[in-house]
Amino acid sequence: MLPQTSLKAGEKFSLFIDYTIEDPDTGLRFFGPSENEPDVPYIAWSQGESIFNSNWIPCFDHPNERQTTEMIVTTKRGYEVSSNGRLLSKKENAADNTVTFHWLQDKPHVAYLISLIIGDFEIVTETWRGKPIEYWVRAKYEEQVAQTFKNTTRMLDFFSDKIGVEYPWDRYAQLCCYGFGGGMENTSATTLGERSLYDERSLLDSNPDGLIAHELAHQWWGDYLTCRDWAHIWLNEGFASYFEALWAEEDLGADEFAYNMYRKASRARRGGKKKPIVDRNYSHPMAMFDSRAYPKGAWVLHMMRRQLGDDLFWEVMNTYATTYALKTVETVDLRKTIEKVSGRSFERFFYDWTERPGHPEVTVSYKWLNDDKLAKVTIKQTQKAVAFHFPLKIEFRFDDDAKPVTVTRDISQKEMTFYHPLAAAPTMFRIDPQQTVLMELKAKQGRDLWKAQLLDDPSVVARIRAAKHFGESKSTGDRKLLAEALGKEPFWGVQAEIAKALKETGGDVARDALLAGLQFENHKARRACVQALDSFHGDATVIKAIRPMVINGDPSYRVESAAIETFAALEPEDGFYVLKQVMVRDSRNEVIRNAALRGLGKLRDPEVVPLLAEWTRPDKPRRCRPSAIRALAGVTKRTHVDEATILNIVDTLAAALGDTGRRVRRAAARALGAISEPALARTALPTLEAIAANDPASRVRRAAESTIKTIQEGKPPQVQMAELRDDLKEALEANEDLAERLEKLESLIGDDEEAADMEPTDAAEHSAAATP
Repeated sequence: MLPQTSLKAGEKFSLFIDYTIEDPDTGLRFFGPSENEPDVPYIAWSQGESIFNSNWIPCFDHPNERQTTEMIVTTKRGYEVSSNGRLLSKKENAADNTVTFHWLQDKPHVAYLISLIIGDFEIVTETWRGKPIEYWVRAKYEEQVAQTFKNTTRMLDFFSDKIGVEYPWDRYAQLCCYGFGGGMENTSATTLGERSLYDERSLLDSNPDGLIAHELAHQWWGDYLTCRDWAHIWLNEGFASYFEALWAEEDLGADEFAYNMYRKASRARRGGKKKPIVDRNYSHPMAMFDSRAYPKGAWVLHMMRRQLGDDLFWEVMNTYATTYALKTVETVDLRKTIEKVSGRSFERFFYDWTERPGHPEVTVSYKWLNDDKLAKVTIKQTQKAVAFHFPLKIEFRFDDDAKPVTVTRDISQKEMTFYHPLAAAPTMFRIDPQQTVLMELKAKQGRDLWKAQLLDDPSVVARIRAAKHFGESKSTGDRKLLAEALGKEPFWGVQAEIAKALKETGGDVARDALLAGLQFENHKARRACVQALDSFHGDATVIKAIRPMVINGDPSYRVESAAIETFAALEPEDGFYVLKQVMVRDSRNEVIRNAALRGLGKLRDPEVVPLLAEWTRPDKPRRCRPSAIRALAGVTKRTHVDEATILNIVDTLAAALGDTGRRVRRAAARALGAISEPALARTALPTLEAIAANDPASRVRRAAESTIKTIQEGKPPQVQMAELRDDLKEALEANEDLAERLEKLESLIGDDEEAADMEPTDAAEHSAAATP
């Protein structure tokens, strides 16, 4: 009840709210079997971030308010219930065949971290430092628990010991839920999608540690300390993304860490050009869950670590965690902590990297002045914005046993030149050898130095930059050099980038080197070579090499799926026949069938239309239907089909607009605007208009609005096709990182099914779940 008189500041009272809610649009999701999908389990799960828990539970749904929470839940016997904190009791109610669970979270947390999950689970439990560690899965997946989560307790040790704050909650549970995409770091109980579970064959391609480490790191950065406002969400997501990379460094070594940060850097630069990390002018909290918060936030911490050194960096992490334990924080709190611990000003650092958009675009030119025995180095920042301030290290190496010479300059102007005396001309010129600056780098140096960098530089990032340089060349000598490097390169990530460079440069030398790469032992490197061969259209030698990989399969899911798509892109005469046979193959998360559906869409063969249409139907796996829908739209652009066939395709796509899966509806809405003659889709306008007005998923509504505009205003179909390609690219990029961990926004796409093509490898950019 409400108090009868006004309350004074600090006065306490109790408020009881009696309410009922059924099937909320967001926040709490329910699933069960249907005629078309009889295998869907009965399950309910909540997803609160950013402001969705208030759709089903009364709460102050903003991250600046912390509270303890308690959940008393009654459900049918046979179901398990999870919430935050510890289980106080589980009571059997014989009279009505129900069970009541009583959960208590007695350390305060914010509302979006409140969790409720109800379902039929097997619970696998182990103990870490006296605390229960739980893994909740459906019975069919129990055998995958050990191989999927084998490193969880090691991660708990690593994070607890490095941060200097032991894991702070009563238990740690990881709950794998049907229909959930990615992961959500609810306090003490992370929700994961069932796609995060790995069978033995999947482990050949990747491992689940990125996502698992990302969500576990959130238990400190996001739960124990929480951003006070969504403008500072990078304090949650940037930290989790970096700690995910730190785990890779701890577990897999320096090269994996460097490649992880290299890939994060490319996404950080792309996504952070127009808006700063700390942006108070967001239209909705979810607008902040992008690459600024994830990879760019991780890079802010990485640059901070490199400037402070490891000892000071970890002292900062400990001081920050202990000072603001169970509190909410803003970016200034982190800056003040760094300055207190280090005794140095980080004012300009935080201005450059969190308060302004963009990044430095740097050109470094080297010239050897032999008469004077001087190295001339010119450093230019070429971006339109004012100069960024950062330290830049340059290293000169020599053929003999001479010690490398290192020069560090504090860059604060748009251009500077310095001269450095050396005993002899260097044989290697290294820029930012420890990968310490988030910049777009161009180097100007002689071919011999580029060659040395490609073949001998100890940094994987430097070797990748050299591969990209030679990939822009069409000379036979440079192609041969790349071929040599591909065969000698010890690290799979550099091999993958060299394969891309060979594809870019083209020619028989590149082709033969990539064909030789089909024998690599590392499945990731082999897959990269398979993918790079897709540009050799009609090449009989390539077709002959790829066909057996498609017909016979491959130990690796991802190599096999890449071979399927490359085979289709090569346009062999028997493409339809071969891919049709592939459609019978089962695989984890439908990786193989999705590749075949995408491949069918690449064939210039009208015979594919009935098969693709069949795979859009509700009785087909939900993970396959979006691929079939996108492929159908592509067929109208690549293949000559008559108007009657296009109208049949329109009817098929329009039927998919009524699907229960949001990703399916979104794909159908996009595809209707991407057909070769959008005007023929006018019959779908009433349904599209209803979706644009009423669909609970915002991205489905936006897709419908865009297609309506295409149909009504005669928007060139190639524009909508570009949007469809973006949609497909999003799914394909997610294969590499789940999201690479495309970032949380890209996983939080408002789906009630899991992303059709995501592969959780480099998380973070993979935290995820279904939101509107």
